[in-house]
Amino acid sequence: MTAAAHHDEAQARAVDRLCELTSIGAGHAAGALATLLARPIEMGLPAARLLEAGDRGAELAARLGCEAREGTGVLFDVVGGLGGTLALLLTPASRGALLRMLLGESAGAPLQAESALREVGNILASHALSAIGELLGVVVLPSPPQLALVDGTGAFAAGVAERAGERPVLCIEVELFDRGDVLRALLVWAPEAIA
Repeated sequence: MTAAAHHDEAQARAVDRLCELTSIGAGHAAGALATLLARPIEMGLPAARLLEAGDRGAELAARLGCEAREGTGVLFDVVGGLGGTLALLLTPASRGALLRMLLGESAGAPLQAESALREVGNILASHALSAIGELLGVVVLPSPPQLALVDGTGAFAAGVAERAGERPVLCIEVELFDRGDVLRALLVWAPEAIA
């Protein structure tokens, strides 16, 4: 086997490992969201994709199921472990549904809505990263949440590009959803290092 083939095989194993870590983290996040909302939350299979330099998040928005610049993002720098950037991305409809479930009549109050979105994002990120850290045997924490009410996918892409410069970056994404398809979100992690 050539050195290039060994490298490709090692790279594929590393991506599989990152998908596994992200899936386990997303499972913990889905469990936390289910508890918070008192309703079952399911998750899809993890998908590994490259975020190319200059990408403004349009493809990510399409996978989320909304137009570019529409989705909301709760964004985190990942401190410890493999580092990187983590985001909870919501469609506009899911954002509205989530706020109505959490706040009822107060869902339209801007300050309460923003606070609720940050807190939900923080809970999910903390659960996901704690599970990943436990598997890696290190402490992994989210930064304070940054909220992008519009163009969350673009804000995520810009944050990743700020760290990576011109090189493409591996992102692992897992869809979170409820059985009634009222809530639909993506949990996306762009680690700085490959496991």
